[in-house]
Amino acid sequence: MTLEALRDGDPRLAGPYVLLARLGEGGMGAVYLGQGPDGTRVAVKLIHHRMSADADFRRRFAREVAAARRVARFCTAPVLDADVEGEMAYLVTEYVEGPNLEDAVRRSGPLKGSALDGLAVSMAVALRAIHGAGVVHRDLKPANVLLSQVGPKVIDFGIARLADAEMSSAIVGTPAYMSPEQVSGSQVGPASDIFSWGSTLAFAAAGASPFGSGSVPTILLRIVNEPPALDGLSGQLHDLVAAALVKKPADRPTAQDILDHLSTSIPLPAAPASETEGGAERVHLTQPPRFSSPGTAPAQAAGGVDAGTDPVADGGGRGVGRSRKWVAGAAAVVVAAAGVVAFASQGKGSPTGVRDPAARGTSGTGAAASPATSRPTAARNPLRAGQDVRFYAPPEPAASRQARLWAEDRPRDAELMTKLAAIPYAIRLGDSEVRAKVDNAVTGAGQQDAVPVFLINHLPGSECRPAATAELTAYHDWINGIADQIGDARAAVILEPGSLAKMPGTPDCDPQGSPDQRYKDLRQAVQTLKSHPNTAVYLDGSQDLWPGTELMADRLIGASIDRADGFFVNTAGYQSTEKSVAYGKKLSSCIAVRLATGRKGCPMDVKADPATMPHFVVDTGRNGQGSWAPTRHYSDPQTWCNPPGRGVGDRPTTATGEELVDAYLWIARAGTSGGRCRRGTDGEKDPERGVVSPEAGEWWPELALERAKLANPPLR
Repeated sequence: MTLEALRDGDPRLAGPYVLLARLGEGGMGAVYLGQGPDGTRVAVKLIHHRMSADADFRRRFAREVAAARRVARFCTAPVLDADVEGEMAYLVTEYVEGPNLEDAVRRSGPLKGSALDGLAVSMAVALRAIHGAGVVHRDLKPANVLLSQVGPKVIDFGIARLADAEMSSAIVGTPAYMSPEQVSGSQVGPASDIFSWGSTLAFAAAGASPFGSGSVPTILLRIVNEPPALDGLSGQLHDLVAAALVKKPADRPTAQDILDHLSTSIPLPAAPASETEGGAERVHLTQPPRFSSPGTAPAQAAGGVDAGTDPVADGGGRGVGRSRKWVAGAAAVVVAAAGVVAFASQGKGSPTGVRDPAARGTSGTGAAASPATSRPTAARNPLRAGQDVRFYAPPEPAASRQARLWAEDRPRDAELMTKLAAIPYAIRLGDSEVRAKVDNAVTGAGQQDAVPVFLINHLPGSECRPAATAELTAYHDWINGIADQIGDARAAVILEPGSLAKMPGTPDCDPQGSPDQRYKDLRQAVQTLKSHPNTAVYLDGSQDLWPGTELMADRLIGASIDRADGFFVNTAGYQSTEKSVAYGKKLSSCIAVRLATGRKGCPMDVKADPATMPHFVVDTGRNGQGSWAPTRHYSDPQTWCNPPGRGVGDRPTTATGEELVDAYLWIARAGTSGGRCRRGTDGEKDPERGVVSPEAGEWWPELALERAKLANPPLR
């Protein structure tokens, strides 16, 4: 990396960092070689004053820095520090000494053999780490790959999106290495980085961009309309680069797919075909490739989302990509790059990418799995994998049974019930004997490379009542058994809905109880479940307006929300996803400000630090039509009790498009009765429906059918 003397107008300090020389300048600011207080050399990016003076930019900068700091160090220059509040905003990363790929190829010629293979693996490992933290690079190119003494490293990840607001009429990225979706101005996801990976590898192999040279409009037109030139590439690497450069984002491999295929001799799903145009060989795939590990069954078989209809993360094709198993025996990839050995390893069963540790529930950097053992050394939240996670649940038994009963006489209704049964749901653990249920779920999820969601609803006195000491002792023994059965497998736990919305010793509940005891029991349950590294735990966050944001913030803090992975909302309601997300953000901000300042209420004069805001999940199993507003007057409308005209909502996914929302989940069952709904009238019938409702918790076929028919989006 070329050093340039400081200019007269350059600062000499950035916080505690002494600036020694210039390294370069980009759209966001100038980059300097700096020295930290301990003498370590670092790269310091000072943000242009015109950008850092903008409050909205500062908020975005803080959010992107928090995300970038979660990226593991694998083949990247990690973010070490940042100041998003001071007069001079800056970002500090590891200083990587060595030329960038563009300069090295221009000076010494294209890479070949093991050097090219090593570059491919190192860049893919870097992208897996970047995407695993929920970050999209957006400007991967030869100039952003540094050839260090310890192997190639990717720099400048994630922060490129901040230029969007400053360049609303321009395209963010370097033209020759942009994806078709960047060129068209569409939303960009991880698949865009994969396209840039392919373009960068093609440059390294040939010394020229795969889409040629010329004016910017000419290059962009080629990217959108023409196949790439792949001179200098052969064999498996040639085929992978061709697959990465297909025009449709959904048909590109993920970073994990690339590593899987580079580590084995398994052929790609579709063979490439060549055509000659203008004397240059250009390659395209004869059919869209579908990437999955050998032996992996479709998601539908696991009760998950159909593999052909994956939700899209960040609008960019197939999202960050499903977590995929390495081929058995491919525990490590070892390649030589310019005489230096680079390693990419993943033990059997270890999760793809790096997740947020849950020790503080909101931020930090998880450690990688130890290469000597398959057991991870740090807590990882499986819902924050930067991927659209596949969820596991066996087909919902009541809906499946109803489909069989209706198959002959009501085939269309039976079809809807079958579709409803296939959507993954929270597996309820509310009985004393749950060993077989947990074991079957963990085993089934492991076989399908999926994540089960457990709903624990067994706390003595959870509906306002206090509990005896013996009951609580038995409860914690029961929790400990569940935790041990989950073990190191990936799982998410929805812990005790209603436990914080309804508490002993509070108004409208048993005055003899103790909120402190409830907090103690929830903290102990969280600690027990979190003693296993891949279990995410979420606490009761209730819903908007009940019992209120300030009160729920107070109770979540009392239950030590900072020790959990976050909270859940809307399990007792039907509020729209948009409204639930807005409430969750408001509650999260209130908690963060209170923890930071020690103040009461929800202070409005203090800005929450995005890096400290608790995450949350939203129950979307019954909210497709939003909340019910009665058209007739009732003394007690009971809007929560079997409201008519409601439908199932957004399907379970971690591709929420919201930084704080880890997932949309189906927690409450769509076909379960809320109880006898009299709405303040005499008699047993629900006056709105004209029938006697089943008791609370019982299966109600017609209610389930109504919810399926009114699904939003429709069941497919």
